[in-house]
Amino acid sequence: MPETAKEAFLLCGGDSERLGFPKEMLCVDGVPLAAALAARLGESFPSVAVVTNRPGWLEHWLEVPLHGDVFPGLGPLAGIHAGLERAGAERAFFLARDMPLVPPQGVTALLEAASRTDAPAMMVAGRGRLQQLCGVYSRRLLPLLEERLRAGESLRVTDCLEEVGCETVDLERFLPGCLRDVDTPQDVALLRRAFTDVAPLPVRRLPVRGVPDNGRADDLVVEEAPLSLYVGGVPLLSILCMPMALRELAVGFLAYLGLLTQPPEPGAVTVDYEGRRIMVELDVAPEQLRKAVKLELSSSCGAAVFGPALPDLPAVGPEDGFTLSAAHITRMMHSLRARAPVFDRTGATHQAALTDGRRVLYCEEDVGRHNAMDKVIGQCMLRGGDASRTTLLTTGRLNAQAVLKTLRARIPLLVSRSAATAHGVELARQHGLTLVGFARGRRLNAYTHDERIRA
Repeated sequence: MPETAKEAFLLCGGDSERLGFPKEMLCVDGVPLAAALAARLGESFPSVAVVTNRPGWLEHWLEVPLHGDVFPGLGPLAGIHAGLERAGAERAFFLARDMPLVPPQGVTALLEAASRTDAPAMMVAGRGRLQQLCGVYSRRLLPLLEERLRAGESLRVTDCLEEVGCETVDLERFLPGCLRDVDTPQDVALLRRAFTDVAPLPVRRLPVRGVPDNGRADDLVVEEAPLSLYVGGVPLLSILCMPMALRELAVGFLAYLGLLTQPPEPGAVTVDYEGRRIMVELDVAPEQLRKAVKLELSSSCGAAVFGPALPDLPAVGPEDGFTLSAAHITRMMHSLRARAPVFDRTGATHQAALTDGRRVLYCEEDVGRHNAMDKVIGQCMLRGGDASRTTLLTTGRLNAQAVLKTLRARIPLLVSRSAATAHGVELARQHGLTLVGFARGRRLNAYTHDERIRA
């Protein structure tokens, strides 16, 4: 009998036009949906890979291989072809990120059925139709798939299966609802069947009128909402932000205020999306909270916050030995926007990232440039990363507040495609931070401690 498929490919193609946001980047349990599904597949398969033509969105989230289509832009048939081309065995399992409700027992039932037949494809059936993007495919299909893709005709997967024949197993019969797609904003609530924490969509469609042609259409705009931050049950302040990566935002912001120097305990940060609240359990004295709020208000209002005003601010002197090439800086800065799905759809966010000199480790975006920085620092803390030998990349201005956030995280380099302020430069110089602005194209300006920049 045929051997059971031991490789799984997660298909992350399509533009998600009806949803208005890439489905693979929907946030569930603190990670993109694609990362959550890849981890779930890893429990059933020794080998997992992702097929995507936009690897920048996912590569810093995933430890599994990412493959692009050999024939890009030709739909799910091209994704199946790309996976089979890379498969190391005769058979492989495929799942589209559109179908996140298929449980492990459903995958097991499909694999068991596939192991009892020599058919070139074994699909799940339900809801009155064949679900071709949850199935086991054989490499024997490769010549036929390539022929159809090269010809550009009959690209529907079902047409191909009708030609070669396939067998099916009906999962809906004993796992009702497991084949539901996530295609519209209303469908996002379905994810709560499979995941504990489901963040709301960060975008919304709004009607617009074009001028001067007077045409009417829909425009995709980013969501922005005020969230109240509570520490130890005490309301600290409100943050106006994009409602994604809110745990990361809270942790990074509290690190900037000096209230967090280590990752919080598991479960210490909870998010109430409907109530628009972030609750953090910390054992903090009221005096510390008052001091923290005073720092935030003074720095936000542009008051003098360097020198004696911050005696506990850490220095990041050049003795750390960390250096970075100018070419890597400009290359990573150029890649930031390709890593930001909300910016890709709306053009309305700032981005921030951490790089270790080889690759981008963490990347986040938000409507506020400082929020994006807090999110990426918070993500590093929550995932147990060491920021002391990294560079913080941002698309925002290099003012004193941006420098403060970087120093609090003990990051030795801060880089932006934007300009610096005199206040920010002075603060960076006093505390040993390398400050780089106007990192665009092939040039950059190193304002302070340029010994860390290699030509």
